[in-house]
Amino acid sequence: MRIGVLTTSYPRHDGDYAGSFVADRVAALLAQGHRVDVLAAGDGAASRSVPDTQGLTVTRLPAGGGLFYAGGAPEALEAGGAAWVAAAAFFSALAAAARARAPGWDLIESHWLVPAAAAASAGAPALSRRAWAHSGDVALLERMPAGQAIARRLASDGTDLRFVSAALRARFCALAGRPVGRVEPLPVSPALFVARPRADRALRARLGLAGPTVLAVGRLVPIKGHARLLRAAALAAAELAAAPEVIILGDGPERPRLAELAARLQVPLRLPGFVPRAQVADWLRAADLFALPSIRLANGRVEGAPTSLRDGLGQAYRWYLENVAEPVPTP
Repeated sequence: MRIGVLTTSYPRHDGDYAGSFVADRVAALLAQGHRVDVLAAGDGAASRSVPDTQGLTVTRLPAGGGLFYAGGAPEALEAGGAAWVAAAAFFSALAAAARARAPGWDLIESHWLVPAAAAASAGAPALSRRAWAHSGDVALLERMPAGQAIARRLASDGTDLRFVSAALRARFCALAGRPVGRVEPLPVSPALFVARPRADRALRARLGLAGPTVLAVGRLVPIKGHARLLRAAALAAAELAAAPEVIILGDGPERPRLAELAARLQVPLRLPGFVPRAQVADWLRAADLFALPSIRLANGRVEGAPTSLRDGLGQAYRWYLENVAEPVPTP
């Protein structure tokens, strides 16, 4: 089959975390023998296309100001103004591109109901369509004036709806006014569950880890809850000789605020910035504790199934394979 994949974020280079779970899904489709055309947002004003490579073509559509990268679209849209203009322009471009390419596709798969699934419905209403909701899209529908109407349209126009959690499906069904779709988390990359040599002192030394370390992975934005993690580390200092070092892999607009908070709480904080996804595994293995302090925002938005959580679970399973399921060699 020739499958068109509509998405907002999609990895822009090797190791990019942005939309990496969509890339995992595309890899699974390719492994099944399908050919895949990805239409995704770029991080600039120009369109560009990557030539067909082993059955995959990726086309980047203009998204002003890198709307779907950096801090992320939900955070940008909260500010209003120009972000909404850019989002409307991207929706129109995505729907037009889907319309133009639909004759060569057998199926459209969308990630995020708005704008991707809505664009697929508008651009190729006669084509078979399935769509995944990941969380921020449902939260956006809950707050948009036309959100209920869009939800009811998607629930009744033949789109095969999938949700990464039961709670997310329940929220969408409340908007749509009836039960619809099914819960189907995206598969985790098998590479996360391949046993590797244990983390050793050399790895910790290479990463600069000395005392107790707590690792978090994610964009530096409020919903990730990193400020709460820093406060928890400060409380832990009362039980330990000193606060554990907090390391957050990722970047975003919260960097200055987190640095100021850590200094005020006297919590050692390291912000390495962007780290390629393949290297995150080393940090997960070397740190003493992985934390996912995700929070519910005041507007009700919560996360769906964070990629960092799946990666962390993969590393935990590796630890199980190496230390429990298999004999541990005597040093």
